[in-house]
Amino acid sequence: MLGSANAVDEAPVPDPTHVLAVTNVEWARAEMTIQVLLSPLGDSAVPHTEPVITFQLVDSLRTLPVPAVSVGNGAYALHLNITAFGGRDTIPDGTWRVYALLDGERGPIASFDGARLSELDAASRVFLFDANRSSLTVSYGIADSGSGLDFLMRVFKFSRTPLRTSHPLSPKRLRERVVGKTAKFHYARWIYSFLTRFVGQKPGRVLFASDQRGGMEGNLLRVHDRMVEKGLDKKFDFRTSFRLPQTTRWPTTIHILYLIATSEIVLLDDYFAMLRGLKIDPRKRIIQLWHAGSGFKSVGYSRFGMSGSPNLWDAHRQYTFAITGSRHLVPVYAEVFGIEESAVIPTGLPRVDGFLDEERTGKFVEGFYAERPEFRNKRIVLFAPTYRGRSINNAFYDYDLIDFDALYKACGPDTVVLFRMHHFVKDEVPIPTQYKDRFFDFTRFKDGLSLLHVTDLLITDYSSIIYEFSLLDRPMLFFAPDEVNYSAVHGFHRDYYETAPGRVCTTFDALIDAITSNDYEQSKVTRFREQNFDRIDTGAADRVIDWLILNDPRTTPFKNSDSAGELHASSSATLTSQSQQKDEEL
Repeated sequence: MLGSANAVDEAPVPDPTHVLAVTNVEWARAEMTIQVLLSPLGDSAVPHTEPVITFQLVDSLRTLPVPAVSVGNGAYALHLNITAFGGRDTIPDGTWRVYALLDGERGPIASFDGARLSELDAASRVFLFDANRSSLTVSYGIADSGSGLDFLMRVFKFSRTPLRTSHPLSPKRLRERVVGKTAKFHYARWIYSFLTRFVGQKPGRVLFASDQRGGMEGNLLRVHDRMVEKGLDKKFDFRTSFRLPQTTRWPTTIHILYLIATSEIVLLDDYFAMLRGLKIDPRKRIIQLWHAGSGFKSVGYSRFGMSGSPNLWDAHRQYTFAITGSRHLVPVYAEVFGIEESAVIPTGLPRVDGFLDEERTGKFVEGFYAERPEFRNKRIVLFAPTYRGRSINNAFYDYDLIDFDALYKACGPDTVVLFRMHHFVKDEVPIPTQYKDRFFDFTRFKDGLSLLHVTDLLITDYSSIIYEFSLLDRPMLFFAPDEVNYSAVHGFHRDYYETAPGRVCTTFDALIDAITSNDYEQSKVTRFREQNFDRIDTGAADRVIDWLILNDPRTTPFKNSDSAGELHASSSATLTSQSQQKDEEL
């Protein structure tokens, strides 16, 4: 990986008043941080005025601006997301040098200490994607400039053609070409393009859709219902489309393509693979009301190069806007979806509106105990882990991890335990017959979110259910016996032990100890809540409607004076130009 650059990489004489050196390179998922130190030379140590310092990547005649943050004393941290560099594309191929600009004038080239060359190999990365058929490589090297060693960053993408053992005209190969996955995406794109051209977008049509759920729920349901409450169903033409992956058929696919092509606004709540190959009209608004609040595991482009990695162009890139619960999570969601931070709007999650509705909560609690009078005056423990596996098709939970005997003994007669597994998990909870007086399978209970209101202790692992439960300021425990493996496969945005708003137990014995000793580390809940909520109210659905549906931030400033609206009101030109650019590329 190391070595001198060839002639095309040669650079001009560096600025004589300062020197720039790379001191370290660090990675966090697909986020690269290059740490540099800018130092004055000689008499320039005391300038008359401090220059404005910015940074660029330069490869021959190409220049790319690099976001940088001053960390004091001439040190800067340059942040590069290789999957969303300068918009919704990857960092371009090339051999790149780092330059400092002083008051807009090109300054010194970044150098590197030749005694530390081995560190560059250690910092290099290979990101595999497209079922390991493609890779993006980032490696580092040096070039002899005559007066020192220039720091080089080499970025290249490679692809290989899958090895074919069958004849090109064999039935298997012909079937792949006609009805294979790639062929289906091409068909969908052709159908969508035809519908877009000859039918067109219908003003005022709003589509509520999911390809991961059989019906409307969560954020979509709350926004829909709130629009009806405000009489907006008279102003807009509401359409819906809901189906599960195993129920996809061409008739429903064509219908969904028709609805997307003819809708002015498309509201989603989960991954929607069909978007990947479509050439979306830049006037259309595709708004992702992501179903999860704040989970632990990395998803989307935070998993780039890992198992289940998205391709360089993916459905996530098609979102005009995405919502989140707080400013703190804006960079997280921008990284996940491979979009710019200005497209992530901290409206809060609409489903929280109903969760915080006191009248609705009161009716639920009253009705719950009317149906389950035996639960009155009992401590209710909710065991609600997420699933294991890669998708709905192979999701499972290892019930052997649960020691039903020990749990029954630890909880005692004043406690009932409700098991609510992720809806992807098909196998029922194997509750021993002798414990069914206090253990109950609530997996199919209709209103899982409201169930939190009667829960005294939540036991979970990596689920985003903690988002709403943290609002109740009640204890949580995190049973994560596979934390090391889960982290290696899925990755975490932040340190699990530090972020989890409760005690983490990696063995069932530790979980039992936490229950019997009431050791929940509940003080961590407050910090979690502060990081994940800008506001705790029932207005999230109204903000989605007012800011993103009745208004288009790309063309019209936010009418709401809320600072969160003002913060993201400047995204107009950036989002419009990038949508048009991507349409041209497709």
